[in-house]
Amino acid sequence: MRIGIVFHKDPYEPPTRIDLIRLRALSRALIDHGLSAEIIAPVKQEGLLDEGIPVQPLACLEEAGRYDLIKTCYHSSMGLIGDFDGPVAARIVRVVDERLPERDETDRGRLLYFQDMIHERANALILNNPVNADRWRSLHGPHPPITLIPNGCPSMLPQPGKSPYQTARPIVLFLGSLAAPRMVHLLNDLAAAVHPRSQVHHLGRNVAHLYGGDENAALSPLIIQHGEVVETRMWDYIRHARVGLALAAGPHAFDNDLSKVLSYLRGRLPVLSEEHVLNNDLILSTGGGRVFAYGDVGDMVKQLDLLLDNPGTTASMEVARLIAESHSWENRGRLLYDLIEGLLPAGR
Repeated sequence: MRIGIVFHKDPYEPPTRIDLIRLRALSRALIDHGLSAEIIAPVKQEGLLDEGIPVQPLACLEEAGRYDLIKTCYHSSMGLIGDFDGPVAARIVRVVDERLPERDETDRGRLLYFQDMIHERANALILNNPVNADRWRSLHGPHPPITLIPNGCPSMLPQPGKSPYQTARPIVLFLGSLAAPRMVHLLNDLAAAVHPRSQVHHLGRNVAHLYGGDENAALSPLIIQHGEVVETRMWDYIRHARVGLALAAGPHAFDNDLSKVLSYLRGRLPVLSEEHVLNNDLILSTGGGRVFAYGDVGDMVKQLDLLLDNPGTTASMEVARLIAESHSWENRGRLLYDLIEGLLPAGR
């Protein structure tokens, strides 16, 4: 059985962001389960990722009978499947409606168009969480049936390396993309409030200008920016920090499913998270951090001080083990494999 995984960006980019990490992890998991899985992307010729995952150009979709099933990765991936007439499992990150989330306003029409296409064409929809599942059903009804496959984390981590930081001050780490202007402003306010006793670091990209058009959403010079690093190097940034920070993109939980929370807890880093982050129940249930009031810089600083003043506050080895077992990429891969098996015609 051959499975085509349609990805609308360059799959050869280094795995520094969750979309590229997820693509490689789940593709490899399907291959390990005995399926012939290939990534189909806007590339010029066929190739192979380091993990042994084949990559094919979009033209392969024109070959009749080549694929038994297509899985898409984003809203816009649906626009690439052409006339493929077999089973389709579509995956999107968040469900958009006529009003929410506000930060998608400039792209709303296109996203709604692809959601209508998914509703009409897909045999299954993959979402990260039940909040978005409820939103989909309220907008589109019961079709297509929904399977929840959240993001994950490695079951095994690379061997520890030396600290990547050049300071003895406690490190507050924000991991991942800054995907809303409000996140940049909050991070700047935090850096100013804790300077010079602590230092705020950012590992990832600032893409706030893509959401809301705020041209002033630039990071403060008080924040140390490291850019993007491949996932294997990311874990030393987590290991040598004192607190991991999770900020909401906006006031709606469906828009705040943050995989960075899993990474922090997996690396035994206590988490300071903002209200309305969907993963806060995991932080509170494990005792792995604290939650501050939405948009309240004063409470953010207060809760951070409580974490920093108690060096014993950490995600324990037991928490890290729980995350590794229950939220591993292998776990997510089994869910995807079971979904695909159920969609394939009998005897294929």
